[in-house]
Parts: sequence; C-alpha cells; structure tokens
Amino acid sequence: MDYKKINERFYSKSHWGLDRSQNKWFSKYVKVKILKKFMEKVDKRVLYDAGGGVGNYGWFFGKDFKKIIVSDISKIALSKIPEKNIKKLNCSVLDNKLPNNYADCILLIDVFEHIKKKDLPKMMKDLRRVLKPNGRILIFTSLFGWGVGAITQRIFNPKKRLLSKEYKEGHVNRLTFKEFQELFKKVNLKIENYYFYSIFFQQITDGIKDNFAKIISFLLNKKKEDFELGRLGQSVKEDLRKKETKLILKIPLFFLSYVSYLDILLFNRWFPGNSIFISLKK
Repeated sequence: MDYKKINERFYSKSHWGLDRSQNKWFSKYVKVKILKKFMEKVDKRVLYDAGGGVGNYGWFFGKDFKKIIVSDISKIALSKIPEKNIKKLNCSVLDNKLPNNYADCILLIDVFEHIKKKDLPKMMKDLRRVLKPNGRILIFTSLFGWGVGAITQRIFNPKKRLLSKEYKEGHVNRLTFKEFQELFKKVNLKIENYYFYSIFFQQITDGIKDNFAKIISFLLNKKKEDFELGRLGQSVKEDLRKKETKLILKIPLFFLSYVSYLDILLFNRWFPGNSIFISLKK
C-alpha cells in the first residue's frame, strides 16, 4: 500500500485542512477533554504528533509542552503548518525518524484507521521505541463496536467492517476492542485507560452539523468552494469557525459539544461504540 501517494492526494485537495480552532467544537471538544485527562501523568517536555498532518492537535496540545514535533508522510501537509515553533518531520509512522526514548507523549489521532492491519504491529513497535519509559501513547481511532449507524452491519455483515464513506476517507481497518488488546500485548504495551465513544449522542450532533452545513452550502451555491475543500458543506464549517467567538454562536455550539460528550458520561467503558480513546504505557 502506497501511504505516501494516498496522503499527498488528500492533502493536495485540502481534504484534511488547517484547523486552529481554540474551541474544538463537537467531537473535537470531546477529544481535547479526554486527551488532556490522559496527559495528566505525562512530563510536559516533548510532544510528538505522529502522522499529524497539518498539526492540528500538535498545535493545540503543544502549548503545554516545551518541544512540539509533527510528522507526516506527506510533504504537502507539513508545508501547510504555519507555526515556526513546530518541528516538521517527513516520515512514515511505520519508521519514525526519532531517537530511542525521546518523546514524553505521542499522539496518534485519526491515524490508526489509515494503516493496514498487517502494518499495525510494526507501527506500534517503532512508536514504543521512541517513547520514554514514563511516557504515554494516546490514541483516538475507529472501533468495530455497536454504535448507531453500524449496528446492522455488525450483526449481518461482520466481515465487511468499513462503511462506504470510510473507504472514501482512506480508512483501511476497524478493529474490535479484543483485537486492540491482542495487538498491544504483542508489542509489549499496556492499556492504562480507555473510553468508548461515538455510540449515540456524537452521531446525533455530527449529523446535525454535517446536514446543516450541506443544506446551507446548497442554498448559497458554494459547490466550487466545497470541491476545493474536499467535501460537501465544508466551506460553511470554515465560515462558522471564523465566527465561533461570537456569543450568539458560542452558546449553541457549546451545548451541542456537551451533548456529544454524553457518550463518555453515560457509556464510557461498558458499551463499545464506533470509536475509542486509548492511553498506552510501557
């Protein structure tokens, strides 16, 4: 599988764009909240955002660290990072160009699902090599669970784990929780903490966001802008992000973000959804 070719194609179309939002609404609000909790035991020296693309999460969490490194196999992605204090590293997550025992915290956000299952042990072994003895690897990725939207497939067609839209997004795997456990045990990493997510509420809030954006985009005839940004309704989301500090928008946006967080509050570890947060240690 040519990971470089695939990523260069996505980033050349701005499909995964620059997001320096201070608020990280909806599911991003939940990501920030959970990942910050996972970081409480981590030394705040070196943060490594592995496969971090344009550095959206390295930038956000990097404010707490002395050194920030963002790697990606795509040179186009790295070229879009505007911050001078972020070190850019052009490499694959299968072969991280960093010394042994180097990073206090490694982020692997929305990366796991883009790596072929046969390559996952190699990736995790190399990330373990880079991780300091007291460090943590923090993962957010998809899960083959029982979240709304994938239940029928989970029951009637379990061999086909990916949804059609996920193929378009470049996804190539969706593991069960048991498979995660087996993988990490194989590479000598321990699960310290985890939360199931995208069970019910997150899918409602993201559905509201996406459908609202598509309708407004259609009414405003923003087809050209959406095409350049890689997906329908994306131009409306970008415009909204620019205005998110206005009180009239902050209140409903925060409300919907908190609704998304209800998946964590009500279900967290006892009901596997469509995605998962994991904190790993040596």
